Amino acid sequence: MAIVTLRALTADDWRELRHIRLAALRSDPGMFFRSYADEVDQTEAQWIELASGDDAHQVFGVFDGARLVGISGVFAEAADPTGSTATFGMSYALAEYRHLGLIARLYQERLAWVRARPRFVRAVVGHRRSNEASRRAMERCGFRPLGVEPRRWHDGIDDDYLSYELLLRGENTAET
Repeated sequence: MAIVTLRALTADDWRELRHIRLAALRSDPGMFFRSYADEVDQTEAQWIELASGDDAHQVFGVFDGARLVGISGVFAEAADPTGSTATFGMSYALAEYRHLGLIARLYQERLAWVRARPRFVRAVVGHRRSNEASRRAMERCGFRPLGVEPRRWHDGIDDDYLSYELLLRGENTAET
C-alpha cells in the first residue's frame, strides 16, 4: 500500500469517480440513497460535472498512489430553499481501505470545505440504522441526532434511516 492521500476531485478524475461510484452501488446497494440503475446511464458530461465540484458541491477522493480507493461528497441540500444546509454523502472505500481512519479524515475535509463557505450554517448526514461504523464516525465529528425515518433500501431490506446535524455558525454550534 502506497501513501494514502486525500484531495478534492477534478474534472480529470471523472472516469475513476464513475468506476468507484458504480462499484459501490453494485457491491453495497443497501448503503446509498441512489441505486446502480439510477447512475449507470449518466453521461460523461454528468460525471465530469460531479467530479469538477463548484460552490454547491465537492467530491473528495482517497488515493493510494494514483489509484482512487475511496470517495465522499458534500452537496448543498436541494430540499433547503435557503441553500444554507450542506449534506454529506456518497461515502465509500474499497474493503481493504476500511478501518484505517480514512472516514475521520474525509469528515474533516468535508467540514473544512463547508466551513470555508459562509452560506452553510449546518451540515446534515445520515445512515442506515444497522451501520454502526457510520454512527460512530458522525458522532465523533460532533453531529447530533436529528430524526428517524423508516426506509426500504435498494437491497430490499427495511431498516430505519437515522439523520444527524451539526450546526456550524451561531449559538450552540461547533464554532462557539
